[in-house]
Amino acid sequence: MPTEPETRTGMVYLVGAGPGDPGLLTVRALELLRAADVVAHDELVSQAILALVRPEAELLPVGRRHGEGAIGYRLHPEVLARVKAGRTVVRLKAGDPLIFGRGGEEAEELAEAGIPCTIVPGISSALGAAAYAGIPLTHRMHSSDVTFLSGHDVEGSQSLTDWSKAASGKGTLVLFMAARKLSANLQRLIQAGRSSETPAAYIASATTPEQHVIVGTLATLPGKIQYVDLAIPALVIVGDVVGLRERIAWFERRPLAGRRLLVARARPGLSAMAAELRALGAEVLEIPEVEAVSLSGGSPIDKALARLHEFRGIVFGCAAGVDAVLSHVPTLDLPVIAVGAAAAQALSRHGIASAVALRGACQEAVGEQSVFFQKGSFLLVTAEEGRPNLRHELTKIGAEIEAVAAYRYVHRMPTAPLPPIDLVILPSSSAARTILSGDFGKALLGLPMAAIGPQTEAAARQCGAQSVVLSEADSVASLVSLVVSMVGKL
Repeated sequence: MPTEPETRTGMVYLVGAGPGDPGLLTVRALELLRAADVVAHDELVSQAILALVRPEAELLPVGRRHGEGAIGYRLHPEVLARVKAGRTVVRLKAGDPLIFGRGGEEAEELAEAGIPCTIVPGISSALGAAAYAGIPLTHRMHSSDVTFLSGHDVEGSQSLTDWSKAASGKGTLVLFMAARKLSANLQRLIQAGRSSETPAAYIASATTPEQHVIVGTLATLPGKIQYVDLAIPALVIVGDVVGLRERIAWFERRPLAGRRLLVARARPGLSAMAAELRALGAEVLEIPEVEAVSLSGGSPIDKALARLHEFRGIVFGCAAGVDAVLSHVPTLDLPVIAVGAAAAQALSRHGIASAVALRGACQEAVGEQSVFFQKGSFLLVTAEEGRPNLRHELTKIGAEIEAVAAYRYVHRMPTAPLPPIDLVILPSSSAARTILSGDFGKALLGLPMAAIGPQTEAAARQCGAQSVVLSEADSVASLVSLVVSMVGKL
């Protein structure tokens, strides 16, 4: 008689997503987002963080906002269903899961059900908001203690908060979920003995490009926020330390703070330039989405790999080429040359060590190994309609090169309307043609643009761009400097 299949129980990770800035995710949180079968997330987790989830994972919204009514569960039933089906679930919660995040309640239910659970702390919104607002929670001259309070605390005998204790002394107070009952809660503090002149700061959308800080006192702050959107997550910091913001505030003083930039791209992967622009304060949109698709079915790369023994070595200039070739052949029994860190890292992921790893600018990297390339013919793996730069540099030093396309790029333009854009950045001629051609690009042609080199500028103008400024040098550093200069004049 056949037996019933054994039911496999999955695993739940209660993970803190931090206060909003994707750069404040912990390393462990990022690892789990890239490995989970299901990511069950709060409403407050940003799209920028959810974009880091691996494409194959299921995104499951299970959060709720204030005012949506009482709930009859601790852990969302859909989360329980997924984990009982044997799936690995990341329960992603804004801030830290154990600080006003109901993570303790959810962990209790998992323990009662016998479901394995791991808790991964996140940077609390209190810490993120204070740091990005330029308000130290403690300071040798102003405060030696911090108290976290819930802005949803009920009144009367059922209150869990000792407001008289919180109001005593000069320590820093942080009120979470503070907007809706702000006036009543600050009045509680005044009635309990805290001076009405105590500085207080209202911080909304902390650590994001939309961060907004309003400074007042216990007496004046409620009046100053009467026109703000109370649906936006916010907290309030109370104490003398708020007075230090005027000197310390750094977030709003960055050269690109409050600016929204569009970086055109023609290739997949993370952009180092976009990361640098974000560090300077900009909100950066990288458009379009790009996917590298391997060529198959009798493609030229199939034929080239069938006679791989004829070549002295094989050259890769990017990670996409590595992945495409190794989807055709499991091993490479000839010298392998990686140009750039991305190609070298991709080879390493596949367990292949580069015979030669060329780093730095293309011209410099190739020139350093010119002797190596003068001993036979080499197979250069490229994309369809790929840039000829690497082939040209190899040919200049006397290398015999056969360039073969192994993959192509698929570009996906956004379907939703774009928000207002301050500046368009064009890091290559192919990126310029990709973003500015067709119907999508028509709406961008009248915007100011920064281009990395003469070829990129020419490509933009051929597409109809009206205002294009050329960087002084053909480098990312020069392009970033140009962007800062142009934004300063807008």
